[in-house]
Amino acid sequence: MKRAARLIGLLITTIANAGLAQSRVGSINVGDALINYESTGRGQAIVFIHGWALHLGAWDDQAAAFSPTHRVIRYDSRGFGRSTGFADITQDPEDLRILLDSLGVRSAYVVGHSRGAIVALSFAVAYPDRVAALVLYGAPPPVGYQPMPSGPGLAGMFAMFGEIARKYGLDSLGKVVAASPLAWFPPNRPDLTPKLQAMWSRYSGRDLLDPHPESGRVLAARMEQLSDLRMPTLIIYGDHEMPLFQLVADTLVKRIANVRKTVIVNGGHVAHWAQPDLFDRALSEFFASVSSRR
Repeated sequence: MKRAARLIGLLITTIANAGLAQSRVGSINVGDALINYESTGRGQAIVFIHGWALHLGAWDDQAAAFSPTHRVIRYDSRGFGRSTGFADITQDPEDLRILLDSLGVRSAYVVGHSRGAIVALSFAVAYPDRVAALVLYGAPPPVGYQPMPSGPGLAGMFAMFGEIARKYGLDSLGKVVAASPLAWFPPNRPDLTPKLQAMWSRYSGRDLLDPHPESGRVLAARMEQLSDLRMPTLIIYGDHEMPLFQLVADTLVKRIANVRKTVIVNGGHVAHWAQPDLFDRALSEFFASVSSRR
């Protein structure tokens, strides 16, 4: 009986330790910032890069969906969430390289949303051997995108956001963002507005209130570099996405060689919240096609 009890205890301890081995939460020092991250599950690594003003919690649904079969890595970009430092989209790809090195990940499926899509694209251009597959979701225009629609554009929109934040505070800016096309949600999903508000409450506004010059460590990907990409690529967006981002998606499809496109029905710029099942299915099918070719 004692031997059986010891064996049962050993088995429980082994299972518990195995479970612990599948989850890792912490931060890494990248020199001038601490990058907060979470790694869950085992298998082929998937990196999820969040969009502007968000943090790694934006991918909760995807972490739950993919961690049983993959190693899911998500992190707060510098200047966002619990990561320190100043926002710098030209340093973000290098931060990701350091993070993957520290976790012993040679190559990963890299998924970037909105601002994170620019980081993912720049990372793929700078370190193509580290990207087994690329997902650009709700991607803004790369450098050199033409023709840009008339009007203030994204730069003007974020200049306006900065002015509102400085003059009236982040609470007022949050109301503006919630009423903008960036935050379109289906009428049958009233639960997403409180989710956005909770996410916004974690946004420090440092990138708008205390902007710093970009380091230029890894230059943002340019339009003419898209044709050099060879990794399997998925372009994905919601059917209620902003028109400019839909045009960008169509351009990316034309410029990138090994590419496919998926449109999420009844989804906007944050389609992975509004339609997580459709979004996750699109990623799963894409990843399965990539895996079958290897």
